Amino acid sequence: MSKKAISVDYFPIFLDAKKLNTVVVGGGNVAARKIELLLKTPAKITIVSPELKASVKALLNNPQVCWQQALYNKAVLANKQLVIAATNIEAINQQICTDANELGMLINVVDDPARCNYITPAIIDRSPMIIAMSSSGNAPILLQMLKSKIDLMLPSGYGKLATFCGKHRLKIQNAISQFSQRKAFWQNALEGEIAKQVLAGNEDKAEQLLINNIATTSAMPTGSLTLIKVFNQNPDNLSLIAYQKLQQADTIFIAQGIDNNYFDYGRRDAAKHQMIDKQLIEQLINQNQQVVIVGNEQEHFKTSSLALTTIICGKTVE
Repeated sequence: MSKKAISVDYFPIFLDAKKLNTVVVGGGNVAARKIELLLKTPAKITIVSPELKASVKALLNNPQVCWQQALYNKAVLANKQLVIAATNIEAINQQICTDANELGMLINVVDDPARCNYITPAIIDRSPMIIAMSSSGNAPILLQMLKSKIDLMLPSGYGKLATFCGKHRLKIQNAISQFSQRKAFWQNALEGEIAKQVLAGNEDKAEQLLINNIATTSAMPTGSLTLIKVFNQNPDNLSLIAYQKLQQADTIFIAQGIDNNYFDYGRRDAAKHQMIDKQLIEQLINQNQQVVIVGNEQEHFKTSSLALTTIICGKTVE
């Protein structure tokens, strides 16, 4: 079956704010909110406005911020990469939009998506981990509801956990050369006691557990084969454990007659095959890969040499 086309109006991307020179045109409360958001990054910020409200003046003591006390003119965009139009005068906002597009800049006109070539997402901040979300301007209330649910679900210590991973990433990479084993190591660490200790503030104990686990992981085979049995073409019916297996898979096979949309639930870097090849599957498992088959006939995948885990409607059968 052919894969359904996916239409994405906005391409999600993260900018390196250390290299970002920005302009905010406007001196009111709307401008203040945008400046406060930029101040969470190391970006340089130039405010252009003949006068400022108190909410903006309070931000001028930040070394990243400078104020040009002037009316807007195109010259203020020189050597800048991003501009935010936050005035309440439509003609000025339109002129900023026109000038920015001529210069190939990123432009956001507040509350006017038609004049923007980028939009600011809803942000869940667990620095250095950042989750950015958007409804492409279609459903801001729905987006806020979803953001609130995810925000409540994620522990505040996830930023600390991400920092811990970054601190030890090179050490693990040098100690465990094979990618599949290294991936399995991190999955176990992040789902087990190491993560619990980091989140509890016991980083020294977590580091010791990490060191102890390196030797055992290096010698541990990680190859596995999982069959996800599906009975219709709707990936929304995947159980949580099936979704997790697809996310962990190095290689995904989809059986004949099954919709290719199931590929979308795997990692982007996972290898994907539209035909079942038992010989290749055995080779991949012997190379310590985690292999997932999406199909509906278990008997086709059983061989004498492969241990098969089957997931059916959320139940796991060995």
